[in-house]
Amino acid sequence: MAAPGPIQTPAFRVGRTSTSWLAILSLAVVGGACGCATTPTRHLVFPSTPLSQAEVRAPGTVLMVLSAASEQQLADGSRRQTGVFLNEFYEPYRALVDAGYTVVLATPGGRTPAFDPEGQKPSYWKERPEALAEAQALVAKLPELLAPLPLSEVRTRAEAFQAILVPGGQGVMVDLLHDTDLHGLLVDFGATARPVGLVCHAPALLSRLPAGQSPFAGRRVTSVSGFEEWYIETFVMGARAQVRGIGEQLDDAGYHHETAFPGRSRAVRDCNLVTSQNPFSGADFNTLFLAALSDWRNAGRCELASSAAPDTSP
Repeated sequence: MAAPGPIQTPAFRVGRTSTSWLAILSLAVVGGACGCATTPTRHLVFPSTPLSQAEVRAPGTVLMVLSAASEQQLADGSRRQTGVFLNEFYEPYRALVDAGYTVVLATPGGRTPAFDPEGQKPSYWKERPEALAEAQALVAKLPELLAPLPLSEVRTRAEAFQAILVPGGQGVMVDLLHDTDLHGLLVDFGATARPVGLVCHAPALLSRLPAGQSPFAGRRVTSVSGFEEWYIETFVMGARAQVRGIGEQLDDAGYHHETAFPGRSRAVRDCNLVTSQNPFSGADFNTLFLAALSDWRNAGRCELASSAAPDTSP
């Protein structure tokens, strides 16, 4: 997704999308407003006897699900190119491979993923300008991008993967938001305590999980903020998106949505669920996601701090 450049300001909670962007900006400038409801606190619990080195799971295979949508229709009927946001794919892919994991790519129907042209602008690569060329070279030659697995196929062997990760971009809202195979995968991974990573627009998927079946109910999450949605629509897309107000939808679905000021890095880990806000959150997201994988490999599981019994939805 696109977003204004990095700005260092306090974190704040974005409320209803009807809130004007000027009001949101004013809240952030004067020091931030939380407005957060009290959330259940979870903490990791490891076996009473630490695993031996032989018992710790080695880094295995991570499933990365990509959009294959190359175009989106906006609310005014116009169309624009869309797809996966390049650094939201490249940065976690590179971090996982460098950490010894194998990454398997999947899309709806096994179609070739598309990358949003907006994500290839240098303004999204200021921290490591050379990474843009690296990312472009990777997506030009990576065989798995030319022939990703169909989501329906990986759904039948979900147990083969240690974690699942969905990069962001407006393409998510076109062909992944209502994909029942992906919904099923998220439920499976959540119910079995394996790490789930959702980047930028991808946390919207949580609001579409079947009622009563989400193993992440009540979790803390972040995603693209209301201000960033307005910014994207005004200065990048030229019209409103058909699906917007992600933070509001997450709140309405029972999650605890929070964001940082526009353009600031923000990633949130609530046990095995890791979410991030925007294209500038890659380093923080990768740190949290790799930590969640390491904890899972060491048999770490979550329980509610207010209860002596383990939480069954880690």
